[in-house]
Amino acid sequence: MAVYYLLLLRYEIIMRHHSYFKNSLFKITIPDNKMNTMPLKRKPKQARAEVTRSIIIESAAQILLKRDYASSTTNRIAERAGVSVGSIYQYFSNKNDIYESTLDYYLSKLAAGVISMDVSVNLSISETFEIIVTKVYGEWPEGPELLRKLRQSPDPHFHDKILDLKRTIVSYFSSLVKGRDEISHLESKDLNISLNICMDSIEGIFLNASPDISPARLAKEISLICSRYLTAQGDE
Repeated sequence: MAVYYLLLLRYEIIMRHHSYFKNSLFKITIPDNKMNTMPLKRKPKQARAEVTRSIIIESAAQILLKRDYASSTTNRIAERAGVSVGSIYQYFSNKNDIYESTLDYYLSKLAAGVISMDVSVNLSISETFEIIVTKVYGEWPEGPELLRKLRQSPDPHFHDKILDLKRTIVSYFSSLVKGRDEISHLESKDLNISLNICMDSIEGIFLNASPDISPARLAKEISLICSRYLTAQGDE
């Protein structure tokens, strides 16, 4: 058990010393007073392994944000994670495997964060877009940079994984706005096409936006672009 909590504490230390991960998708927290009030039980090896694996993924992301893909070596990841290179290979087959897992983890948490949002049906389409974009971009402002660099990896399914995420968000957004008076001119098929076009536009902006633009301003501009596109089609 002591080893398990030492790993958790190391994970928390890593998070506190790197600003990007203070609001990260990857965060794990230790319940208050757990070490003082819980009886000394032996934690499953699987739980300890998952913490170690998360530390390695965190460290890999931190290294990649500061370097390019080629120089983000397994040795550097191991040094940042505070584990041996041999330990790395207990969890991942190679560097590419580490970064494929980093992408998978990032995208799955991103999708879960969006579809778990409690968005009021009384909001306008523009306001709904703004809330969702703020959720995606505002909480993880370095997400675009991480995704840009993960594109350098040889993951053959990178684009398919991004496409799956976009489909998930489009499906969720469609369920929020379907039947609204603002887009009553759009048939279900047309709405799906239009939302996919919006999502492609958001992806391009998300990955290429200047870091000088604040998350709030970016969310506002994207919401205006997409809502005006959807509602203006009825004026043709």
